[in-house]
Amino acid sequence: MELRQLRYLVAVAREGSFLRAAATLDVPQPSLWRSIKALEAELGIALFERSGRGVQLTGAGNQLLPRAHYLLNRAESVSQFAHELARGRAGVVTVACAYPHVPRFLAPLIGTFRSAHPAIHVAVHEYSGLPAIEQVLNGDVDLVTGLGQADQRLAGHQLGDVRLAVVTSDDHPWRGRSHVSVAELRGQPVLTGPADSLTRRLLEPALRAGGFGLDITSESVNATTIVTLARAGLGVAVIADDNLSADDSARWPVLVDEHTPMSAPLWIYWSREGGIAPAVRSFVRHVQGTGNRLDRDGGQPSPA
Repeated sequence: MELRQLRYLVAVAREGSFLRAAATLDVPQPSLWRSIKALEAELGIALFERSGRGVQLTGAGNQLLPRAHYLLNRAESVSQFAHELARGRAGVVTVACAYPHVPRFLAPLIGTFRSAHPAIHVAVHEYSGLPAIEQVLNGDVDLVTGLGQADQRLAGHQLGDVRLAVVTSDDHPWRGRSHVSVAELRGQPVLTGPADSLTRRLLEPALRAGGFGLDITSESVNATTIVTLARAGLGVAVIADDNLSADDSARWPVLVDEHTPMSAPLWIYWSREGGIAPAVRSFVRHVQGTGNRLDRDGGQPSPA
């Protein structure tokens, strides 16, 4: 059974005549008649019977007609969806990211993208540890977020900057300040991430230049733990501000080194090698088109 035969069935039923149906379909009448006869032979039922100078559906034909309409509509839907896929207006985009990158950076991007492309689903896959670069290169995911330049095989766009913030108790002298210098950490009980964390990697060069080390009273990979302890007065927490909500991030002083905020650029990457799916290309264009330096206060796009 072919879709063409179902179209012929619908046309003959609508026109009540092989001659008129052939004219509307712009096919030779003998070809149309043979196609219907072949369909009847395949199904083992008669679809039409003579009625005056034309034809009408048999009982079996009447029962089959709604299903023919359904299948043709579904086929048209598939065809339209395929065209949307080809034009980058439908499909699925997968993004691998660390959770802290979602609230401030990805969520605003995905929200505005979905408003413009409602037929494209953006699936977010969280990773822990190092960025899932190989997953992009292997084609397991379409894009990945990461700090710094990750791999020359990847194309990318900077989403913004991750800064180091200093969280304290409400009665701490630093509470309410806009910034704290690295030098001021000397002698302070510090709560922070482990040695391989972004915070420590950013801090180490400045500490070496200053000739002192941190008095670390507690380390944790869980930013919530560090912040909770600091808020209870057990030390000052130094953490990457992407672990904080946009509102919280704006509340706490930024750690600076010689008046320069300590930060790392956050990028979103996609593969340079080979073609990317049209839906992914649409997402990439959206990312690039926002000029997306997402700022600290509110996660809204601001000019690059």
